Amino acid sequence: MTPLHLPPALTEGSRVALVTPARFASPALIDAASNLLTSWGLAPVVPTQTTLRERQFGGTDAERAEALNVAFHDADISAVWALRGGYGCTRLLPLLDGSALQANPTWITGFSDLTALHGWASGLGVASLHAPVASTIPMTKTADVEAFRKVWRTGQPAAHQGARRVVGGNLSVLFAMLGTPSMPPLKGRWLLLEDLDEYLYHLDRMLVALGQAGVFDEVEGVLVGSFTDLKDNTKAFGQAVDNPFGRTVREIVEEHVVARGCAVKWDVPTGHGPRNAPWVLG
Repeated sequence: MTPLHLPPALTEGSRVALVTPARFASPALIDAASNLLTSWGLAPVVPTQTTLRERQFGGTDAERAEALNVAFHDADISAVWALRGGYGCTRLLPLLDGSALQANPTWITGFSDLTALHGWASGLGVASLHAPVASTIPMTKTADVEAFRKVWRTGQPAAHQGARRVVGGNLSVLFAMLGTPSMPPLKGRWLLLEDLDEYLYHLDRMLVALGQAGVFDEVEGVLVGSFTDLKDNTKAFGQAVDNPFGRTVREIVEEHVVARGCAVKWDVPTGHGPRNAPWVLG
């Protein structure tokens, strides 16, 4: 495996750029995140682009990418922390300056749609942090927030990660990245998977695709995080007739992952629920 470069640990007064690589952020959220960072002894940096809005996005693709690239070029920025997830990060990948991140490793921090940025950074050999975005801090278990802060402070993975090399994150985003240059390297890694608000048949479709692409033959194992607010093809979820897919997440994973001989760790406390334990990716 290629060496993994961990960004330096954050210290008192370290500067953290608050960014919106996907959905836009309200002024109230920007203020709340800034105040939170200050209470943690860190210095919030709010790029001009973070205050912008282009439809559902936090500015145009070029503006959102510029905020990240400026941070990667600034040796005084220790981390970039996404205010929200949603959708939009994959649109930025061709616009990002990988050489700047490699020259100045910076903690890309967030989850959900940030999976795209994590995959991109993993391919460059730079560690990133799968952890709550700023908007989800109030709903995240305190112990997980503290574990996330400890990774920032120590620059090392949390105890639950051990020596595992981990990549991945949100299944839907990984599915969208299959076959692209930003799909994370898999050999020797554990693949973290979580998702929300999906139909059961679509989870099946995505795992079929990952399986047929050889993903589960290449990874060391799969970390199964939370799959929340799932739907089925029934009247209860707005369908005209009841036509249920009828399988649980566990049954779907067993068919497409376990049956291939791939190791699985179940019930990993990471995802869109109240548990979102941090993982250093790469």
